Amino acid sequence: MVKYLKYKIFIVLFLSILFNRCGRQENIVQVDDGIPPAVPTHISILFAGDGEVVLKWKPNSESDFDKYKIYRGIVSNAFDLVGETRNNIFIDDSLSYDQKYFYRISAVDLSGQESSLSVIVSATPINKYPPSSPRGFQINARNWEGKKSFYLSWFKNKESDVAGYKIYKSKQPGFTADINSFVGSTTGRDFNDTSTFTFYKDYYYRIKAVDKGGLESKATNELKDQILEIPEIVFPLDNSQISQINNFIIKALPLPAQYKIIVQTNEFFDEFWSTQFNSKKTTDTLQVPFTPIFLNAGIYYYWRVATFTNGNSSPNSVSKLYKFFLTSEYL
Repeated sequence: MVKYLKYKIFIVLFLSILFNRCGRQENIVQVDDGIPPAVPTHISILFAGDGEVVLKWKPNSESDFDKYKIYRGIVSNAFDLVGETRNNIFIDDSLSYDQKYFYRISAVDLSGQESSLSVIVSATPINKYPPSSPRGFQINARNWEGKKSFYLSWFKNKESDVAGYKIYKSKQPGFTADINSFVGSTTGRDFNDTSTFTFYKDYYYRIKAVDKGGLESKATNELKDQILEIPEIVFPLDNSQISQINNFIIKALPLPAQYKIIVQTNEFFDEFWSTQFNSKKTTDTLQVPFTPIFLNAGIYYYWRVATFTNGNSSPNSVSKLYKFFLTSEYL
């Protein structure tokens, strides 16, 4: 629970900023009184752990106050500037677990005059708690360009000491994310599993976040998907010449699916017509009305068909680009 204290602190910071902006009279010109601000007092360590130190102190009350400067050192007699803030809370992150850090704070007024440095406080941000479970976990089974894969993505953890993520997979639901189901790891927030897969087979995935000290989060809830085949085309056949086209005809997959047909005027871009639909038909022909406003004769048109699962915006299977040549114009 202490692990998430810093997120509550963010709320305090936000309210403090909002109050200061609402209360400050921007049109008042401050006159340099020649006196530096008072030295910040009541400095304390609000939290120290997992590579983070949170400092808090009593706010200055001078009318010409501008900001605070935070200094840090790994010895008590040498400090470097590590940050500035207008709030009386500061979060220092991405620190080493076993290093003791020393801090001093100064106040600066609108004229740039800086107070003396405060008393020294210190803390060692040891590794205390595992990271939170990754959020926003999604999977997308893919049959693209003749390659089968599962693409996984999630939101990056907010903890600064997260070193990476572990990925787990099973063919059975309710599996345990352990060494027996381990697939791989990554330092990013996505992963592409290119193992060997079977069409129409459910695969289940979970992920964990791991911090620099080796502590692991709880596994995410499992998600599943399956890789679909590319629907067989019936009409128009690839590289065919036709005088008219009212419907695309494709062969349905052996399970209900969502389909999308895209038509382009060249092989690289310029999509000018598309349709997306669901069908419960299985292993049957689907006639898909083609309803462009106008078609030109004497040119090639390029098209492809894609399928979707799990409500994904990214397609599951994507066909190669087919083409047909229109021999006559019609409305």
